[in-house]
Amino acid sequence: MPEVVIEFTPWRADAALIIAGMLPALIGWTYAPRYALASIPVSAVLNALAMVVFGHPIITTLLMVLIAVMVGISALRSLHAVATFAAIQPAIAAISGPPTVSFSGTTPGLAGQALVGAGVVVIGGLWAVLIGAMLLRNRSSGAPAPVPAPIVASYTGTLVLLLGAAAFVASTWFSGTTAGWVLLTILLVARPTYAESRFMIAERTVGTIVGAALAAVLAMIVSNRAMVVLMGTVAMVVAAVLHLQHARYGYFTVFVTAAVVLLNASGGNVFTLGLQRVLYTMVGVGLVAVVVAVSETVLGRSTTASV
Repeated sequence: MPEVVIEFTPWRADAALIIAGMLPALIGWTYAPRYALASIPVSAVLNALAMVVFGHPIITTLLMVLIAVMVGISALRSLHAVATFAAIQPAIAAISGPPTVSFSGTTPGLAGQALVGAGVVVIGGLWAVLIGAMLLRNRSSGAPAPVPAPIVASYTGTLVLLLGAAAFVASTWFSGTTAGWVLLTILLVARPTYAESRFMIAERTVGTIVGAALAAVLAMIVSNRAMVVLMGTVAMVVAAVLHLQHARYGYFTVFVTAAVVLLNASGGNVFTLGLQRVLYTMVGVGLVAVVVAVSETVLGRSTTASV
């Protein structure tokens, strides 16, 4: 609902940021309401920072290293899924650049754009908490089992290496493109254990290809921007429901990919951008797969070993 409403306001360029606040809060709610509430300021700050650092490779790299540490350390309490979804939109924006919001011909500066974007993220997060309080009171499972510290240390180090290197290359030579999907994929695919990472590699690959292709076809058929946003919103709602139902990750990936593509669609270049996202996803998957293979070779094949 807030996604569609904002589409008809001057804030419409930031409409996709509703999802950036909603998803981590919704996933946090499945553990406990306090995690949902805590995710809101984190998501808002990260998205604001991503807008500010755009175009500055060194600062962008440092931000992604900070995000890698945040996601990795959150695994100590098995909250890395919440942290990951708080980080994926900033990973995209830091490379592709922030959307531009204008009010009656007046365009705020960079700081203003960052504040507006953060505000939209907060709206999305609060909306998810409100829906959780009304409809999902009995869906909180409590804090998950923590991940052992040695595995967290290795997982964090891997994320720092992968995200730091990928962010520097993407922000230096691919700034203003959809190369942020390499970072997004690393965040989603790399998991604390080998078994989890291998599973995510397979599911993410197939789900991204199917979701991006489906979204590209729909966006080319439907030319009305409001309808495209509505379809993207429906796709994200389906993705959220699948996550709440603990459905297979591949199905979730299909719909969440379709939602992101549709909510960022822009007319005739949808097919090209969809293809780029698939290619960048394959790059991210490949990087994680190489790290998993090398780590298993060096450290052994224990299923409890870290990525």
